[in-house]
Amino acid sequence: MKPTVVVGLDGANWPLLEPWIEAGHLPTIERLREEGASGVSRSHLPPVTCPNWKCYASGKNPGKLGVYWWERIDTEARSMHLPDSTDFTSPELWDYLNDTGHRTGVVNLPMSYPPRAIDGPMVAGGPRSGEDDYTEPPELQAELEDRFDYRVHPANVLTSNEDADREVEMVHDLLRTRLRTARTLLEEDELDFLHVTLFHLNVLQHYFWDGPETREAWEIVDEELRHFLEGEYNLVLMSDHGCTEIDTVFYVNRWLEEQGYLSTTASLASRLHDLGFTQERIAGIVRSLGLEQYIRPLVPRRIIERFPSDEGVQREAKLSAVDWEETTAIGSGQGLVYVNADDEAERESILQDLQADLADATSTTGEPIAREIYRPEEIYTGPYVDLAPDLVFDQRPGVHTSGAIGGDSVVTEPDDWRAENVPAGMVLFHGEDVATNDLGTIRISDIAPTVLHWLDQAVPADMDGQPVLSAFGADSDTATREVRTREPLPERGSAGGDGREGLDEDVEERLEDIGYLA
Repeated sequence: MKPTVVVGLDGANWPLLEPWIEAGHLPTIERLREEGASGVSRSHLPPVTCPNWKCYASGKNPGKLGVYWWERIDTEARSMHLPDSTDFTSPELWDYLNDTGHRTGVVNLPMSYPPRAIDGPMVAGGPRSGEDDYTEPPELQAELEDRFDYRVHPANVLTSNEDADREVEMVHDLLRTRLRTARTLLEEDELDFLHVTLFHLNVLQHYFWDGPETREAWEIVDEELRHFLEGEYNLVLMSDHGCTEIDTVFYVNRWLEEQGYLSTTASLASRLHDLGFTQERIAGIVRSLGLEQYIRPLVPRRIIERFPSDEGVQREAKLSAVDWEETTAIGSGQGLVYVNADDEAERESILQDLQADLADATSTTGEPIAREIYRPEEIYTGPYVDLAPDLVFDQRPGVHTSGAIGGDSVVTEPDDWRAENVPAGMVLFHGEDVATNDLGTIRISDIAPTVLHWLDQAVPADMDGQPVLSAFGADSDTATREVRTREPLPERGSAGGDGREGLDEDVEERLEDIGYLA
């Protein structure tokens, strides 16, 4: 069978792309859709890069992975953990292909830093990645930088949708380089399988939504995809979630304060926020003077951390602003709430009240904040459900939930971010045995078992997903042969983190810069 390439398009969905397809801006994607099987890939809640790229790679829901978002709050220890690749211990799609003698490559998969060795090149991906020691084998980094001027992140980080022409240009260059690097590795290393993720597409969507900055990025992607199409590869296009325009920013911790669940105390960070000394405003001044690339490497992260964001106090600093003795709940971003209780009876009482109150919360449009509100055991299964947040609410499309502490308003209209994630992403299969078909809606965890079955490989018995046989012609070998199962490979350790409370300074800074720890 031809080599198979999976191109991960962070935050992509058909409602965003269809107007550009119809206008002729994306001819390669249009042809792939006309000739292939496509549909909606629904992410696991919350619909976020972390953990959904790993849900794809493992074919599992977050309850089997032990990671649910960019941060995990431990209300008992009053601490926060920021996961990295070592928190994910489940074998992944490429491990099973390696196990049966196939050579694979992985480029820029989020949450793959620090990288690990596979049978083929591994290039760790942002946003949670350092700018050094990001490849396996280690010597590959110097080769990529010498040949392609490869970077994990743009030199200037996009932190605003104003006066950002240079930053947008850097992102466009990054996307082009990413795909050209991946294609070279595929060809020169004679890989049987390649995965490459374009994370910064969604950064542009967050800041510009469907504006010309984002459309030009997609035109670059479309042009580079043409080379994969002409190269006679089996192709999968897929996203970790979708994206849509924001009408409301919901400050969940301000809401929890007003409802009596959260009590805060004054801190240095909160006082700085009240005075308007925020990271974004300081960064704007530095950028306007053309000094960002010189000053950023010189200022220690511990100094930057003392300043809040425009949205409020975030990350570990927000924990120091909590009066824990008077607090029964605290929120993270994008729909997660943690309960602080002395016993299970108190926890249950708090949860019942929270669910009822949250169901009544409304946005700037008067519509509900949450479409649905879940206990973790309702949407997750597996050995690590105990690490999940105590409540998970599915944000109504158009709502962005901030986990920052501070500010006076529970809901506001959007400022810098113009778009937020939604569960409905996209998927497309093109190549041998693939039918021209509308797949309807599948789960992101169905993609890995579908690829394995397509490649005539057995599907691990512990994957949640199932092969999507409707992607293939009714009389094709892929559609008609039996779906075989196999024993899973062993995990690489224990999930749930190693107890560290933070990451390297440059990694933490990048997450805050692009708005993921707000």
